[in-house]
Amino acid sequence: MIKLLGIGVWVCLVTLGAGYAVANLAAEAPPPAPTAPSYFEGLDYRKTDTIAVPIIAENAIQGYVLARFVYTIDGKTAAGLAVPPEPIILDAAFKSVYSVSNFDFKNPERYDLPALLAELKNGVNTRYGKPVVEEVMVDQFDFMPKQQTGGETLKLK
Repeated sequence: MIKLLGIGVWVCLVTLGAGYAVANLAAEAPPPAPTAPSYFEGLDYRKTDTIAVPIIAENAIQGYVLARFVYTIDGKTAAGLAVPPEPIILDAAFKSVYSVSNFDFKNPERYDLPALLAELKNGVNTRYGKPVVEEVMVDQFDFMPKQQTGGETLKLK
């Protein structure tokens, strides 16, 4: 019985000593050096809804551009905004794509996406009066000819 009691006291003392030693060693270790934040740290990636922009040429709807964008925004900045940037991005995108007048549907060429994305980013940041959106990227950008939509051609006067 005395041996069992002695072993119990010995285990308690060893446990207390080990806990004390670990606490002292952990307190003496220097704190980790702060690292510089990377580009992606603190940024949120958000998708816009898909918009369908009618393309009108030769007094008729030639088709639709289906577009969806992804934008990056700082999480803290986004939390403080009363109006999210998504409606502003979609409004600017619709206006930009709708106003294209030199697109040849019989001989399609590449759409100037870098200029469109820069215009969207600058437009949002200008409307807020400060840099809010870090980057705007394309998630989807397709042209669907009117013949593929199943509707009849609407002639405009």
